Amino acid sequence: MTKSVWLAVLALVVPPMSAAATPPDRLAWDVFVTMVAPARPPKDKAVAFETWASDDDIYNAGDRPRWPAGGSKLLRPSLAAAAEAQALQAAPPAGCAPRDGKAGDFPPGACIGEEVQHNRPVFDAIVAQGLFSKAGLVAAFQTSKPIAFPPDAIVVKADWALVSDVLRWKREPYKTVEAVRRAFYTNVATMNGKRGEYALLGLSVQSKALPRWLWMTFEHRSNPGRCDIIGCHDSFGATLADVPGRAAANTDYGPCAKTPALLALFAQRRLDPVWINYCLKGTQVDFTISGRPTILANSVIERMNKGVAVPDTSCITCHAYAAFDATGVPNGSVLPWHPIGAFDPKLLHGGKQYDYMWGLLAAH
Repeated sequence: MTKSVWLAVLALVVPPMSAAATPPDRLAWDVFVTMVAPARPPKDKAVAFETWASDDDIYNAGDRPRWPAGGSKLLRPSLAAAAEAQALQAAPPAGCAPRDGKAGDFPPGACIGEEVQHNRPVFDAIVAQGLFSKAGLVAAFQTSKPIAFPPDAIVVKADWALVSDVLRWKREPYKTVEAVRRAFYTNVATMNGKRGEYALLGLSVQSKALPRWLWMTFEHRSNPGRCDIIGCHDSFGATLADVPGRAAANTDYGPCAKTPALLALFAQRRLDPVWINYCLKGTQVDFTISGRPTILANSVIERMNKGVAVPDTSCITCHAYAAFDATGVPNGSVLPWHPIGAFDPKLLHGGKQYDYMWGLLAAH
């Protein structure tokens, strides 16, 4: 986008709306611009969600979680994939290779690194309720008070790949490091002890703006197979609201051109133009619609990094079973089943729900 066009959209006004009255896709973009706005105060090259508390900050910080003060960005293999392997009494995934290396023709030997970030309302609620340790979970189980996070809670799962691996991926426009930097949001991170420049491939987000959370997933425009199987749906931000999945897998679905209303929202929050290259794939607000299971999956986060097929993925249903028993042990046995559709309380196995958050898998 040229500077003149970018300045022109500054003049557009998008009126604020309450969460209850906001259509889910519009609300998803409200959450998005909050997450990717420049960090305040500025910290190196970082956007807001990168300054939030990670799983390590909350669950692996000893007796007391810590709100991060900055420092090195740390990526890890998929926690969910490791938990599934544990539930099946199988060996955890080796290294950081995708579970489904064929999906999207990801280059051999390339890695996907993941981080899970929690905004301050989530962090404060976990600390206040002592929900960061097994001992705290045991204590919480004994009370009749349900675990609940506040309406402004946001949790972000972000998946990244080395810029050098993106260059090896089958993407014709990206033949140089500078081309990748222009098209992707990039930042320096460390994974498996190696520091490098990573490109953001996708975001899976949950916002407590709705009682059962609002579930949304965003992908980079050129992720191969971005809209495969379930299509891509965005009634607020995309000029083409519904893009059907194609018969041929792993093709390029194009730029997901943005509406003037979304461009105005970007301009109001002074977002870097690189974020125009990220697309809302869809939102999810309930287990079923007219009795049929709702499906929502990210082609990188679920299909490639977890190795779970798109039709077998329902964010809201899976997270509804996030629970723990009287000893603080998570309800991980349900994960390999990849539940979709209506919630079945029997699958909690007598556990107490953790308000749709699987972060408890990391509690010690």
